[in-house]
This record gives sequence, structure tokens and C-alpha cells, in this order.
Amino acid sequence: MRFENKGQVVNELVSKWGMTKSSFYNSPSNKQREKFWTFNRTLQYLYKLERDYIKTEHGIMHKSLK
Repeated sequence: MRFENKGQVVNELVSKWGMTKSSFYNSPSNKQREKFWTFNRTLQYLYKLERDYIKTEHGIMHKSLK
């Protein structure tokens, strides 16, 4: 899938990997998240999860044994 913005990547992380949207955007108590989670960094994180981890039928992530 081709991603055009950070929102699409975050939605993919939320739907397939069980992450929360608030992990990638600013909150009232933490104003630095959005500066850290740029589009490129978020996209690379998604690719790393897809490459290095598998998700069981129970929704638990495990490191791949490659």
C-alpha cells in the first residue's frame, strides 16, 4: 500500500497492530510526540513491525525467528 500522509500510516498501525492514535500525536501532557513521530519515522516503524514481527490469532506480537 502506498501511504501519502502520516494519518494513513497511523490508521494502519491502529487497525493492524493495535496501537493507539494518541501514541503518535500530541497530548495535553506531552507536546513532543508529534515532533518525534514524523511521517518518515512512523512509516519506517510500520515497515519494521511488518518485517520483524508476527501477530498471533490472539493479537499478541512476537519477534519473528528469521
